[in-house]
Amino acid sequence: MKKILGLDLGSASIGWAVISENISGNETQREILGMGSRIIPYDGTEGKDFAKGAGESRNSLRTLARTARKGYDRYQLRRKYLVEILVKNNMMPGDTIKALPKMDLWKLRDKAATQQISLEELGRLMLWLNQKRGYKSSRSDANKDKKDTYYVAAVKSRHDQIKELKQTIGQYFYAQLKKDEYYRVKENIFPREAYIEEFDTILLNQKMLYPELLSEELIEKIRNEIIYYQRPLKSQKGLVSVCEFEGFWRKGKDGKEYFVGPKVAPKSSPLFQLAKIWENVNSIKLSTRKGEEIELTAEQKQEIFNHLDNNEKLSATELLKILGLRKDDCIVNKQLEKGISGNITKFLISKCFGSSVNAAPWMKQNIVICEENKEVYLYDKKTGEVLGTKDKKVVDSAIEKEPFYQLWHTIYSIHNQEECSSALQRNFGIERAIADKLAGIDFSKSGFGNKSAKVIRKILPYLMEGNDYSEAMCYAGYDHSNSQTKEENEKRILADTLKLLPKNTLRQPIVEKILNQMVNVVNAIIEKYGKPDEIRVELARELKQSRDERSDTDKAMSKRQRENEVIAKSLAEYGLRATRNNIIKWRLFEEIDNEDKKLNAVCIYCGQRISLTEAIRGNEVDIEHIIPKSKLFDDSQSNKTLAHRKCNKDKNDRTAYDFMQSKSEQALNDYVHRVNQLYANRVIGKGKRDKLLMTEEKIPNNFIDRQLRESQYIARKAREILQSVCRDVWATSGNVTAELRHLWGWDDVTMNLQFHKYKELGLTHTVEWESELGKNKHSKEVISGWTKRDDHRHHAVDALTIACTKQGYIQRFNTLSSSKTREDMKAVV
Repeated sequence: MKKILGLDLGSASIGWAVISENISGNETQREILGMGSRIIPYDGTEGKDFAKGAGESRNSLRTLARTARKGYDRYQLRRKYLVEILVKNNMMPGDTIKALPKMDLWKLRDKAATQQISLEELGRLMLWLNQKRGYKSSRSDANKDKKDTYYVAAVKSRHDQIKELKQTIGQYFYAQLKKDEYYRVKENIFPREAYIEEFDTILLNQKMLYPELLSEELIEKIRNEIIYYQRPLKSQKGLVSVCEFEGFWRKGKDGKEYFVGPKVAPKSSPLFQLAKIWENVNSIKLSTRKGEEIELTAEQKQEIFNHLDNNEKLSATELLKILGLRKDDCIVNKQLEKGISGNITKFLISKCFGSSVNAAPWMKQNIVICEENKEVYLYDKKTGEVLGTKDKKVVDSAIEKEPFYQLWHTIYSIHNQEECSSALQRNFGIERAIADKLAGIDFSKSGFGNKSAKVIRKILPYLMEGNDYSEAMCYAGYDHSNSQTKEENEKRILADTLKLLPKNTLRQPIVEKILNQMVNVVNAIIEKYGKPDEIRVELARELKQSRDERSDTDKAMSKRQRENEVIAKSLAEYGLRATRNNIIKWRLFEEIDNEDKKLNAVCIYCGQRISLTEAIRGNEVDIEHIIPKSKLFDDSQSNKTLAHRKCNKDKNDRTAYDFMQSKSEQALNDYVHRVNQLYANRVIGKGKRDKLLMTEEKIPNNFIDRQLRESQYIARKAREILQSVCRDVWATSGNVTAELRHLWGWDDVTMNLQFHKYKELGLTHTVEWESELGKNKHSKEVISGWTKRDDHRHHAVDALTIACTKQGYIQRFNTLSSSKTREDMKAVV
């Protein structure tokens, strides 16, 4: 008997189900041991805000409060040091001067810039200037040319205004307050430079009147060491990740285990830039208008690399020019249309040198590849089959001693511009004007990659030979997908229970909370039902998205809901109900009938006109799957189109392209032209265009693997945690779960649990529909406006579906016809 745990991780709750599975011959018996759902404990709307990509986490709110406390503590320290200086130099104001009215203080500040004031009055102004130091941007000089926000632009504008008036901040505000005593000083922010300029103006004027007391040393100390002292940012090197491919676990003196090894390389590193360019070059995909792939030769790849290595970017037009292709003869995907990023590091450095002849010695990169008398293998991780062999190669570590690498490293590692410029002049003999420009480059802003320089040196030779990233990693001896053989998995030592994630382990506290709740749920299940033999898990979409992606998804869902409401009203005018099928038909018709692009709705296969009436009311137009579900389980709109019933029948279970190819060459050319016209006019997206031009041979053969494999960090982390107590852990996709839940008749389980309550309140209605063949009519009473998300227990139903899901079921979605699939799958559970 096998014990299986199904988990459905949502942002608001976690569903779980434990089943026992007993296989006897061809029969499979399943028993539900337990199921339920746990609601995630959130504060207020924390969970809903997370799902929408809005709001602040508790961590960020605490950070804001802590930052305010730090700012106040540092002000108190500055005040303490300033008071000591003022007392020592007999400049500390008495109680009378401290208690001066507001207008008298502003008048004193105005006067100090041009006339003599007493030392105690000057001390009072020093204490005042220490209170408010003005806005200071944290933006580096390298980013100063970027567009300012409205707030920053307004701050700079005020500074420019007082410069034109030749006034200090004190003189400007005093003039405004004399005009209007209620003038809001606090709302008119000035930059730090303006306050420093006022300090210099006041002290320069008073120094002439108190030359012996106000020495350069004293002014310098008050100005730069107390009032306007800016603490340098703390080094964040400790946060740089250890390379997962070269790192290893080691037990420390305190008994804890630490992951140590070489750190990941900065993205601005010359080595990283070379590897990135070759990865991009080897991943370029071009196809003809008929969908045939265009293979790039080694010479063409080298030419593309040479361009990228010496330029900031390669546009799609420049790429086609290098390859000798016409835009009308091939299809360029959206990524290539945006252009390919070049060697940014080299571009920024060469830009500083300009046309100077001194640039040549420092821009050379000599890549020496060392070969060992040993072979490396490219093999299939699952079967162990050797797919290819290469000589073992590695880029010599001497590349890090090359002049260009050393030049970059100097700019990258020395943050103080004056120190960096001096080092460049001293160590490289670069003239001061160019050295100052080089010192202004901020290479740290690009962040870090996910591999160390050691790994990059090992994979670079294979990337330069034209291998893609996964092949290069395999030749270098790295398992970039972290997969294990069956034998390796069986040898693993499993823990008795899961461990909670330490606080702040993840950068997203909400996800950390969800995963820790998952740990608690699984541990409770292990305690009651024992350790599962297999765990199947599905993650909600919002857990696999960034904050911006969640926000965009929420907006897109709201927009789609509004559109559906408009479509429902339009359907009502035709006397039709707003069923899912009718809404899809309307959407597909709008997709191919675009007035703005002056395109008429036509059947994509025969090119004949389709009217709106035919599309939504007639019997001669079908919703057609471009790639049949018998070959690829994809029920999304990107795999659907409207077609005449006769065309749909003739197409049968062939792909759209194969069907048109079987007609005639002219019919195929006309079809390809229609598809490309729709894509060129942005009526259809790349996904649909690719499906319309896909032959059966090009249908992804790893579709099942992609359904079971999630590459997002959250999914990998959940799987990593669960694998510590179970050898067989895999993830499933939401569309597979939804289809199986529907086929097994579990869609309305949670609604039926609540039905009697809603019926008593009169919140139900009857719906009617016809069978697929249109012979029989059916009806049932349902809750008005019901959605499964109204009841958290739907996660438990989904978890049960997930627990009952097998890889073989997903296989059937690909190999059986849709009608046969439905009959078979209904009989499974």
